[in-house]
Amino acid sequence: MSRGNEQLEAAMRSLLELLMKHDNHRPEPELEALESYVQVHEYITCLKEALFHFSIGEFDFKVAPKGTTAGYVKTIQSNIRHLAWQCKSVAEGDLNQRVDFMGSLSDTFNSMTESLQGQQSILKEQQKELSAVASRLKSEIRKKESIESALRASEETYRQRALRDPLTGLYNRGYFFESAAREMENIKRQKRAACCLMMIDIDHFKNFNDTHGHLVGDQAIRMVASAIESTLRRSDIFARYGGEEFVLLLANTGIEKGAIIAERIRVAVGSHPSPAAGCAPITISIGLTSVESEKIDILTPGDQILNDALAEADAALYTAKEKGRNMVWRYRKNSARPMNGNRSGLTFTGRGK
Repeated sequence: MSRGNEQLEAAMRSLLELLMKHDNHRPEPELEALESYVQVHEYITCLKEALFHFSIGEFDFKVAPKGTTAGYVKTIQSNIRHLAWQCKSVAEGDLNQRVDFMGSLSDTFNSMTESLQGQQSILKEQQKELSAVASRLKSEIRKKESIESALRASEETYRQRALRDPLTGLYNRGYFFESAAREMENIKRQKRAACCLMMIDIDHFKNFNDTHGHLVGDQAIRMVASAIESTLRRSDIFARYGGEEFVLLLANTGIEKGAIIAERIRVAVGSHPSPAAGCAPITISIGLTSVESEKIDILTPGDQILNDALAEADAALYTAKEKGRNMVWRYRKNSARPMNGNRSGLTFTGRGK
């Protein structure tokens, strides 16, 4: 074999080895004089390196060689990069992307996007249906809330009606007993706590009612209720006890302060003109007592404490009316409850002229 043939054979083996093996190698030293061999070696090395980068997903690698083979590689690179861009567009919601340059891969891609479009259409229809259902549910919820609000308002109205006296708008006797009994329980649990209790009665009301009629009598009851209520605090419990009688509990109030408030109430009522034309102002009599935590047995139920205090206030009221009416009379707890007209346990507090 001639020298030239031997070099050609060696060059072919070297190039074949370059194509078959993973690693690249430099041209054989003894073949570097062959210019065509060196060019082919560099061309294969560049293409091999480009294909390696493509195989690991790096499609931005620059393919330096020129020529038909390199052009094919560049075309594949460009197509794959464009396909990657289209896949990204699909991922971002653009399902109108179509591929027409990659044969069966194009068919698969297009089939995928068409299927996604179909599913998207189905989802949009379902979304419309769900939106309609949600809208109906919101409407039903609003209706339900409106009904519940109306029911609560109605319930509160009926509750207030059950607690209120229809003539005066004051709390009624039932509410007073419930609230005042709780106040007695509170007093038991506290040290040096006290409250005052008053029984209030319109003087000569039966004669007034018989003389002027029930309508004017109702006006008189409302006038007295309004006059008393205007002097009270939010914490006070004021109720119509029945007929022309009222009951009042002053929370956190000792007997001395209670006597001052009672006198203020008596004066306030007397300062209002009578609803009956030409008649003297209406007056009231007040029986006053107090409940003090230091003087009650903690084992005594609150309702019993209340009943005992009401009996004392009622006894004081009886004396006030017996003594001439239009006055405040205070019950003295350190004396025995008066019996048979002897009301030595009661003390006169004040009387209008």
